[in-house]
Amino acid sequence: MNIEEMAAELFDVFDVNNDGVISRSEFIALAESLLYENEFEFSSDIFKQFDANHDNAISKDELIALIIELAL
Repeated sequence: MNIEEMAAELFDVFDVNNDGVISRSEFIALAESLLYENEFEFSSDIFKQFDANHDNAISKDELIALIIELAL
C-alpha cells in the first residue's frame, strides 16, 4: 500500500458521516488519533492549512495532498 492509498483509507475512516469531507470535529478526532493525545488543543490554523480551498471542510484530495507533501 502506497502513501496515497493509506491517506485515502485514513480519510474514509474519519469521514464518519460519509459526506465526502472531513469536518472540524472529524478533523479533531483524526488529529488526536494521529498524535495519540486526548488533550490535543485544536488550532484553527492547522485546520486552515489542510483546508486548501477554504470551504470549511477537508476533501479527500486535500488530505491526501497534504499528507504526501508532509511525507516527502
